[in-house]
Amino acid sequence: MRGAALTLGLSSLALALFPQLRPFFFFDPTRPVETLDGAAPAIISARWLIAHYLALIGFVLLLCALPALHARLGTAGVEARSRRTTLLSGVGVALILPTLGVELYALPAIGRLYVAGNASIAPAISLIYIGGATLVMLLGLLLLAIGAIMLATAVARSRALPRWAGVTYALGLVLWCPLFPPVLRVLDGLLIGIGGIGLAWSLRRSPSPPLTLPSPHRGEG
Repeated sequence: MRGAALTLGLSSLALALFPQLRPFFFFDPTRPVETLDGAAPAIISARWLIAHYLALIGFVLLLCALPALHARLGTAGVEARSRRTTLLSGVGVALILPTLGVELYALPAIGRLYVAGNASIAPAISLIYIGGATLVMLLGLLLLAIGAIMLATAVARSRALPRWAGVTYALGLVLWCPLFPPVLRVLDGLLIGIGGIGLAWSLRRSPSPPLTLPSPHRGEG
């Protein structure tokens, strides 16, 4: 459980730092030229890359920590709910990750071309964000939010982990949405950090699930 607690704690810290570091700017995919006029210097900056690598690492570590949370909650009488939480949250994160990949690799390339004077690249913003990619991300955010709510209820019912930490962490995951204003996103990061580290600390102090050994076979005399 200590390794799982460290994984969850690092995940929460990375997701908490993401909105604190990333630059914010006007973004409207229906107005790509106006968007890139303000966004290009930001999306080619080191802050943008560092922040999004933190988000990527945070979500990947969350995928690694979910089985341990399920194991801990499963031993406290909420196994079915915990299993659904793990499934929905895991699928949600998997659907969010492609958009993070776009913002890590595609957007900086577009920004560099635009800054170099290739204004014809601007419509790529509309092609990327108006269509299937955004729908997949929104579906991922919805599944993550549902999974987070179920996590909070599972923590509350099991009493195996602190209720305040479960609710705080879940609220942060529910509010994790690129469409929200900067102030809300910064607050959301703090909720994830505080709640997630609280869960990780409690998970570290929790006993590991008992290991059941098979009974030795005894032949009949």
